[in-house]
Amino acid sequence: MNSYQTFIFDSVPKICSVPQAHIENFHWEKENYSRPETYVRFFAVKDEGFYAFLRSFESPVLKRYTHRDDPVYTDSCLEVFLAPVSGRDEYINFEINPNGAFLSQFGKERNNRVFIKELTDIEPVVSAQVDEENKSWQAALFIPQSLISELYNIDYRVSSGEIRGNFYKCADDSPTPHYGALFPVDSEALGFHNPAAFGRIIIDER
Repeated sequence: MNSYQTFIFDSVPKICSVPQAHIENFHWEKENYSRPETYVRFFAVKDEGFYAFLRSFESPVLKRYTHRDDPVYTDSCLEVFLAPVSGRDEYINFEINPNGAFLSQFGKERNNRVFIKELTDIEPVVSAQVDEENKSWQAALFIPQSLISELYNIDYRVSSGEIRGNFYKCADDSPTPHYGALFPVDSEALGFHNPAAFGRIIIDER
């Protein structure tokens, strides 16, 4: 799988109308490795921006960090990496733990990334919730198009077409660690910060 097809809506839709993709390419397995069932729904809303809803059936859930830009990737973590502007190498990474704490950065590669809060006062909207009964947790992310405009210094408007990106599930310090991706990641050295391995996200008019 190297593409995910979704929609641009006039307003936020019922979530069941958004195509669901499973994060099932797991990498770098080691002792006590797990493969939690995880999926993502991603879409755009005209004149607003991008939305991502992710859910993972993971047990136990690790949730230690509570502040923005803490190393949440070492907790149970759901991640969205996007390169929304054609012809530009920079991409944005959002990494979210079950407390709703998130890390967000901008740059061209794994090294020399800059925290988004250092570049703009515009913030993503992030939330998370744990479902103890169903041994799962979920994260929601809204990326305003104004945030993309600020980061790339352009007048960005979400529209139908194609962007690039990837969606991940990880838990570095969990008793059952794992590294899952929607689109396969080739390099352990680069890890998830491998824009050459991003897949195509095709956005059609609804």
